[in-house]
Amino acid sequence: MNSPRARGARRAFRAAALGWFVAVAVAACAATPSTPAPPTEAPATQSPVQASPNPNLVAFATHVREATSREGQIVRDLAAAQTGSKSQLRLVAHQLASWASDEQAWLEANIADSCYEPAWQSWSDGATAIASAATGFTTLADVALPSPETGQAAASKLAAGGDALKAAADLADQARAACR
Repeated sequence: MNSPRARGARRAFRAAALGWFVAVAVAACAATPSTPAPPTEAPATQSPVQASPNPNLVAFATHVREATSREGQIVRDLAAAQTGSKSQLRLVAHQLASWASDEQAWLEANIADSCYEPAWQSWSDGATAIASAATGFTTLADVALPSPETGQAAASKLAAGGDALKAAADLADQARAACR
């Protein structure tokens, strides 16, 4: 099988295959008209003086991030307390009430500018709903045989409060563009 004639046939086959490949590649390149690359736009230059965001909005957004983190931890503790003792539930409900009270006090001390007032109001609504939820959870901990409706009402208020807090964070992000 390794005769000079077989080696020659293999070389001829390789040369023909290589020639066919080169011919196909050349034809493909010739068939495709070359088009000039589209001109690229120069990147926008920033002005030396950029408008800075409203400092009150920045403080509000920073507070929202930090307070949301604390509220989230309390809610996780509340979920864990549901299967624990009534005293554990009472303690976490008190922490939730304290968080809501602290938020209302912060809001009263930091009245919103008109450009982010909807975010501020949503945060206030959320804190109010969470305070109401905390009252419901305290009732659950204090009553010997609480009704299922009490727990459902408290959970519903907590969910509504959480939704309002999320909406406030979203509204604050949206206000950044208009609030200078």
